[in-house]
Amino acid sequence: MNLASFPWLPAVVAYLVAAIPTGLLLARARGIDLRAVGSGNIGATNAVRALGPRLGLLVFALDVTKAFLPVAWAAHLRAAAPPGDDPWVVAAAVAAVLGHVYPVYLRFRGGKGVACALGVTFALDPPLALAGLFLYLETLWLSRTSALGSLVAVPAMVLAAWIGGRPLPLCLGLTAIAAVIAARHRANIAQIRAASAARKASSSSPMS
Repeated sequence: MNLASFPWLPAVVAYLVAAIPTGLLLARARGIDLRAVGSGNIGATNAVRALGPRLGLLVFALDVTKAFLPVAWAAHLRAAAPPGDDPWVVAAAVAAVLGHVYPVYLRFRGGKGVACALGVTFALDPPLALAGLFLYLETLWLSRTSALGSLVAVPAMVLAAWIGGRPLPLCLGLTAIAAVIAARHRANIAQIRAASAARKASSSSPMS
């Protein structure tokens, strides 16, 4: 397929595919509305709480896959350049994350985009994605907090991309994705800060 006349097409496809609310659909098949339980989020973390670890991990895998596949397809169609060096492939990656976070099928109220960010990074730069996944899992294991793992791993991937001399389109795309994810985690950031302040206050109390 020659995309010379339609270079934006992969981005549109990536948005529409990644916007499919896989977690919501899987939960609905079990008679559960993810938006009405737990945090109300349609992503994997809330799915683990509502559906259990096995189905929650399945939601995570589906969210990674639905972002990975259209970006990998875009990279295949535009094989003249490495994926991270092609602005239109990177645009498809950003569109995929936006599709999950702001899905047209759900009136633009979706998930937080972390699993999709991992999926598109695997399509663009697998070593960077593996490093991000490892850092997420390590932070999750130490803190028992998925949001903290996300807020550590995603910016770390962005920093590694810039410091490691990755292609400029990839660096800019990951920066944009990280900004979207940070915006979706505003409440989590506030909670983490409040918990940290409470721990500091407790440790500095004369009665402690």
